[in-house]
Amino acid sequence: MQTRNRRRRLLALSFAFSLLAVACTSGTDTSVLGNGTPDTSEEVPDPQPGGELATFSYESTDGSMNFIEERRGTPVVLNFFANWCPACIAEMPDFESVHQKTKGEVDFIGLALQSPADAVAALVEDTGVTYEVGVDQNGDLFKLLGGLGMPTTVFIDADGQITSVHSGQLTADSLESVIDDELLS
Repeated sequence: MQTRNRRRRLLALSFAFSLLAVACTSGTDTSVLGNGTPDTSEEVPDPQPGGELATFSYESTDGSMNFIEERRGTPVVLNFFANWCPACIAEMPDFESVHQKTKGEVDFIGLALQSPADAVAALVEDTGVTYEVGVDQNGDLFKLLGGLGMPTTVFIDADGQITSVHSGQLTADSLESVIDDELLS
């Protein structure tokens, strides 16, 4: 009887972890997060080192448009997050910590994907994030920059080149390492 209960608990725990993994790698609209097959209907920049210059705009939470070209001369860490993604929420305080350490050297931008404005505002307040936050409601920019799962972080050097795209949670240490190796070296 005890073995049967242990198996049930392990099965339930396995199922819960599977659901958590799915929640962070897919949204309600699978076309936003992709199915692993590139969309060849439109030209997109190669998100690899030496690829196209990052030339895009994004909407801030106040509805104004911002252009990444205006940040030339300063490296950028662009983080896609969602209020429905536990890994996204877990990494936000680490991003804030590194943002505070690199202020003036690296710009941080967080873009909420498929998240209602009130949920984004509440999440920003709860996590203590002070860097710029915007929205990518339809996921167009997420797809354009090679996002595959949540969270996704795009590293852009001071010349506007995309140096790398990372899918998955980053810790403060791993984030600092990428910044040191790719953006500040």
